[in-house]
Amino acid sequence: MLLAAAPARAQVVVVDTAHTFYHEAPTRTNMTVYTPGVDVSVNPTQWLTIRGGYEADIVSGASVAVKAGPAYQAVNPGADVISTASVNDVRHSPRGAITLRKGDVAYTAQYTYGTEHDYKSHSIFVSAKTEAYEHDTQFELSYARNFDRVCDRTQAVNDRPPRFRALEDSTACFADSDPLRTRHTLSIDGLQAGWTQAWTPTFATQLAYTAQILDGFQSNPYRSVILAQGLKAQEHHPENRARQAIAFRANLYIRPIKVAVRIGARVYRDTWDITSGTGDVEVERYLFEGFRVAARARYYKQTGASFWSDDYTGGNAPLGPKGQYWTGDRELSPFSSIGIGLRLTYGLQPAKGRLLGLMTGLKVGAAADVMQFSYDEYTLGGVPITNARAYILGANLSASF
Repeated sequence: MLLAAAPARAQVVVVDTAHTFYHEAPTRTNMTVYTPGVDVSVNPTQWLTIRGGYEADIVSGASVAVKAGPAYQAVNPGADVISTASVNDVRHSPRGAITLRKGDVAYTAQYTYGTEHDYKSHSIFVSAKTEAYEHDTQFELSYARNFDRVCDRTQAVNDRPPRFRALEDSTACFADSDPLRTRHTLSIDGLQAGWTQAWTPTFATQLAYTAQILDGFQSNPYRSVILAQGLKAQEHHPENRARQAIAFRANLYIRPIKVAVRIGARVYRDTWDITSGTGDVEVERYLFEGFRVAARARYYKQTGASFWSDDYTGGNAPLGPKGQYWTGDRELSPFSSIGIGLRLTYGLQPAKGRLLGLMTGLKVGAAADVMQFSYDEYTLGGVPITNARAYILGANLSASF
């Protein structure tokens, strides 16, 4: 949401392309993700918008394959535990959407298909948005539904989760004729309600509530966790999860110095007993016509899941001290992160005519962020994760015709 921006012009076709490069390098693991995307929006009439787009995730690096706790490593210092494994995958995600408008009300429907070597997803999204009180107030309600399928290794008939073996690789994951591969389902229902209010020409707020219910396979099929006296078992998460969050944003434009200030806060809670809080602030300066520079900062902190443990080898029970579930996912452990970033944006919109004889407007942008992670309990083989950072570079271009 931008304040004091130039009035929008009627546009027939808008082409947006965005590219993000993400590199994460905590101790002994690393991950690189390149995400290109493109969207095309067509407005054949004032009451109809048709959009189509495509996005990909190109992933490479190393992730945790076997999670062993410090107690196990101390007793078995020479144990043959492979802590990392190579990851290479590509996700393709085309989408299409249509928006119908009548007066101050807009209805949107979107379908997205996602496919990768070991995961397939069908997603539908519908929303209704209306404006009131001379367009100063906006209400939006949306619903999303995912129908996902996750590849897994076929387990022995009489085995139970403590003896489940992790998936070796994604070979023949969706070949129904392969007896060593099976598929699990995961359904996701999401609801969001939002209220945006422009209190003055230079001050606006937004309040949003989101809720989501997940039902199905939610573990990493490739990851194992050391249980009890050295039993290597595939990661095992609960199949049901409900989560909700409430977020607030405020935007203020200070005309005399041409500065926009944006602050945000978000509180999250789920049935896995994870509670988190996020705070962010962004200050954007309009340097000259069409050119803006923004600096931003973000802080995040969460508790761990109720079944989280850095070591499941304590006690005599084969399922570990936390009960019937176990995880090697550091994102389910207690941790915090802090991020800072910079964004540059430049837009051109000629008073008359067209740019290069084709475009009614052109906008380009670039961004760079760095995030520092701090893990309260998570270790790899008893070694704390230190100096864990992620670097994010982004570039985008938008052209209207």
